[in-house]
Amino acid sequence: MTIRSTKLAGALFAALTLAAPLALPVPAAAAPHGGGMMMGGHQDAFHDHNRRPPQRSERRPPQPHGHYKWRTGSWKWNHDHWDWAPGIWIRF
Repeated sequence: MTIRSTKLAGALFAALTLAAPLALPVPAAAAPHGGGMMMGGHQDAFHDHNRRPPQRSERRPPQPHGHYKWRTGSWKWNHDHWDWAPGIWIRF
């Protein structure tokens, strides 16, 4: 092996060593909003902070005696997924 080929091999090794991390896939933990990627590369609505799941239909229990108003249930973001908060009667 000549000096020239040794220098070329060293330069090639250095270039590949520096480029290798660029070719690795990004882990889900490093992706925005903690990942939430599903098969096929698409996020489902349950794990996508920007897409609220569709509204659920609820059956209201009977209204309590007195002055109460129904507060409809809604989706609340909880760290990395949506949680359903059911509707309740609120006293006013």
